[in-house]
Amino acid sequence: MVEAKAQTPRSFIFLLLLTASAGATAFIVSWSSIPPIISTQLVLVIIVAALSEFFAFELPHFTVVLSYPLAMSAVVLGGPAAASIVAAASAISVSDIRKRRPPVILAFNLFSLVLVSCAAGWVYVLLGGRILATSPGIFSSLMYRDFPAALIGMVGCAVLSALMNLALTSWGIALYQGQSFRKILVSGVPIMPTQLTLPFVGFLMAQVLAINVVTLPLFVFPLVVARQFYQRSTKLRAAYADTVRSLIGALEEKDPYTGGHSERVADYALGLGRALGLDDATLERLEYAALLHDLGKLAVPSAVLTKPTALTQEEANLIREHPLRGAAMVSRIPPLKDLSSYVGRHHEWYGGGGYPDSLTAADIPQIARILSIADCYDAMTTNRAYRSALDREQAIAELRKGAGTQFDPDMVVAFIAGHIGLDVGEVPCPEHISVEAALIPAAVEV
Repeated sequence: MVEAKAQTPRSFIFLLLLTASAGATAFIVSWSSIPPIISTQLVLVIIVAALSEFFAFELPHFTVVLSYPLAMSAVVLGGPAAASIVAAASAISVSDIRKRRPPVILAFNLFSLVLVSCAAGWVYVLLGGRILATSPGIFSSLMYRDFPAALIGMVGCAVLSALMNLALTSWGIALYQGQSFRKILVSGVPIMPTQLTLPFVGFLMAQVLAINVVTLPLFVFPLVVARQFYQRSTKLRAAYADTVRSLIGALEEKDPYTGGHSERVADYALGLGRALGLDDATLERLEYAALLHDLGKLAVPSAVLTKPTALTQEEANLIREHPLRGAAMVSRIPPLKDLSSYVGRHHEWYGGGGYPDSLTAADIPQIARILSIADCYDAMTTNRAYRSALDREQAIAELRKGAGTQFDPDMVVAFIAGHIGLDVGEVPCPEHISVEAALIPAAVEV
């Protein structure tokens, strides 16, 4: 579902009109071609779908409701028009009214659900799926002879409804909130396995309801349990994020620069991670590791962190201890302890010579190699107490020089091309880079 915004963009209004026209046309055509047979089963499914809005839960960018398998069961029970009625029943809730969501949002959610349900229902029918209702109160359950056509129809129905709903909702959110369509679309990918599976719950629900209407609660209870599971999982992830933000807040109190630095490193690291094709779960761990990578500086005196002149050897050694100190801190936080190896290795060099363990190449965790590039790029392009920032072209030149010695050369290519948006050109092979040319000034490592 799309959430509210103060002013409605014209592009969203156009999408709303397009969706409303398509949804209304699809419903009229479906009703005239396969009129839904009103039955006790269908009425109960509609009522439960309307009530399911009270059990909706929030995910980033999306609101997930439990009416989806109910709409899919209506496809099998009564056809495309019946499915669209069930879907429409779940489009607007008391919560929507209480939160005063704008009419354009409610209308878009309504017509998009109607359109998706009608389209999915027609895929089921056209691929050979049989509708169970034959007359009011009379149902003919699927028999052996109805397979595999019915199953093929439901597969097509599941795939189309999941993809169409994700694309249409992402498009609506992107236009309404002025965000990247790709970003919204990607954020919805983790729920796709569930969206592809739930129609088969609806398929089974329709088959059992055709036999006896009193079996409906047997399906509603598992859906409510599933809702509780997702809700707790979402709250747990939010708690992890709050823990990380609290730690960063403590670090920022000690060194204001480091707090902003951690946020920027997280942004750069996520950009590189996406360019490398990392999955959402890995990107989440990457973000947390990036935010925490300098946590060990809590153990470094502020006078050393902000010293405007050259560090003594003893002070430099204190700085070099921060990856291991940070890793030790993170390892003592159970939900985040798997990030400790990334925090502790973000100053290792691809060609060896880094710290604390002078690891090389693939021995350095992938996330740590990403952090190394993001960390150094931000350090080079921001002012420090002891030097002025480099401009972007100078920083990119230093990354090129360090490819193969300080940095993973493939990641340097991906960072420049995919995240910074510059032409990559040729990144020299490691054996053609002199040690002197590859070394980025020591200040960058701090």
